[in-house]
Amino acid sequence: MADADGWPEGTPLFVKTYWPAPKPRTTTNGWVSPASKAAQAYARAAYANEVREMAGTPQGRRNDRLNVAAFNLGQLVGGGVLDRYEVVDGLREAALSTGLPPAEVDSTLASGMRAGEEQARGVPEREEEPGPTVVGDTPSQQQDPPNDGLMPVDWPAAYADETHEDWIVEPLIPARRLVALFSPPKLGKSLLMLELAAAISQGAPVLGRVPEQRRVLYVDFENDLTGDVVPRLRAMGHAAEDLDELKYLSFPSLPDLDTAMGGLVLLDKCDLWGIQLVVIDTISRAVGGEENVNDTWLSFYRHTGVHLKGRGIATVRLDHTGKDEAKGMRGGSAKYGDVDAVWAMTSAGDDKFRLECMAQRLPITTKVLLVKRQLQPLHHEVEAGGLGPVWGEEVSSCVKALDDLAVPDGTGFPDASKALRGVAKYPSTASPNAFDTNAVRAACKERQGRGDTTHVGVRYDR
Repeated sequence: MADADGWPEGTPLFVKTYWPAPKPRTTTNGWVSPASKAAQAYARAAYANEVREMAGTPQGRRNDRLNVAAFNLGQLVGGGVLDRYEVVDGLREAALSTGLPPAEVDSTLASGMRAGEEQARGVPEREEEPGPTVVGDTPSQQQDPPNDGLMPVDWPAAYADETHEDWIVEPLIPARRLVALFSPPKLGKSLLMLELAAAISQGAPVLGRVPEQRRVLYVDFENDLTGDVVPRLRAMGHAAEDLDELKYLSFPSLPDLDTAMGGLVLLDKCDLWGIQLVVIDTISRAVGGEENVNDTWLSFYRHTGVHLKGRGIATVRLDHTGKDEAKGMRGGSAKYGDVDAVWAMTSAGDDKFRLECMAQRLPITTKVLLVKRQLQPLHHEVEAGGLGPVWGEEVSSCVKALDDLAVPDGTGFPDASKALRGVAKYPSTASPNAFDTNAVRAACKERQGRGDTTHVGVRYDR
C-alpha cells in the first residue's frame, strides 16, 4: 500500500522529508532490466566502491566525497537498481566513521541523493551478459518485472524443493546456518576449530567424519600466525600446498561487523573467493559495540549474519564464557537470538573435552561429544560412545539400507536421500532421517564403485 504521494506504508517521516516520493521508472533501449544479474552485479559493485571510498576519504574532502557518492548512487536508486534505504544506511555509516557530524551527514546525503534520483540512470548493457528482452517502455510491458529485493516466496517452488538439512560436520556445523562455540579462555577451542577448518577445506577426515570439501574463510583476531597457527597446522600434518581452499585472514583490518561497512567488506570477500563456511575467532574482537549491549548483536545480525545466511554461507562464531561459566557466553542475551545452535566446550580432564549443545533451532540428535586431544599427529578423537558408531559402520549401514530398498547402484545423492527418508540409521535408532548427509554421499560412491578396492569405504577406515 502507498500513500497519496507514492510512499510505501510505514515509511519514516525523516525519509519523506529528505527525499522526493518514488516515481515509476521505465526501462528504455540501451539499458538492461533491473531484474538481470548483470545489472545487480554492476550496481552492487558501484555501491561497494562508493562506500569504501567514503570511509577512506581524508579530512578536508569528506563532505564533497559524500555529496558525490550520494549523487552517483542516487542515480542508480532512481533507476531502480539499488535500494534507497540500504544506500542511505551504508553511506551514512561510512561518513559518520570518518568523523563528520551527524547533522552535516544527513544534510549532504539528502541533497546528493535527491539530485541523483532526479537524474536517474540505469545500468549499461554488457554484450557478454545480455539482459532480458524489453518489449515495451513501461514496467507493465516488460517481460521481466524489476526486482526490488522484496520478492515473495514462490510456494509451489518452495514445496517442490527437496533440499533437506545438510551438514558440513555433523553434529557441530550444519550447512547454511549460524553456530556459536564458546568456552573459557585458553581451553583450546581455536585449536579444535583450526583442525575442523583445515579438514573441511580438504575434505579430509575429522572427528570421525569425512566432510564434503568446502572453501573456508577463517577470520582470526586472536592467534599469532607464526607462533600459533603455522606450528599447529604443521603438527596436524598439513603442508602449505594442502591449504589452498583455506582462506585465512590474520589480524585483518576489517571494519566492525556490526556496521554496514564491515558486513559489506566481509561479504565481498566471500563472494570473491566462493566461501561456504566462515569462522570468526573471536566474535567479540570483530564488533565495535559493547558486548553487554543487545543492540551490538542485533546490528551484527542485521549487517552481517543475515546476509551470510541469505547467501547460504555457514558461520561459526567462537566466543568466551563470562566470569560465571555456568551462565554461558559473556555479553548480551541477544547473542543467543540470531544463532541456530550454541555449543559449549568444557574440560573433562587429561586432555579430554566435553562439547555440549546448549540451544538449537534445528534437529540435532547427538547433543554431547566427548573428545580427546592426541599429539602424534595433533588432532582430536571422539571418545567411545561420544558420536555413535564409527564412520565406516555408518557408511556400511547406509549402503545396506539402500540395498534393502532396492535402490539401483548408480543412484546419485539426491535420489538416494529421498529414498532414505523415514529410514532409521540403525535398527536400534528410533528417529528417522538420521543418516549423515556426507555418509549418504559416501555410500552412493561406494555402491557405484563396487568391486573397486580403492572405493570410499576402505579409505574411511584407515
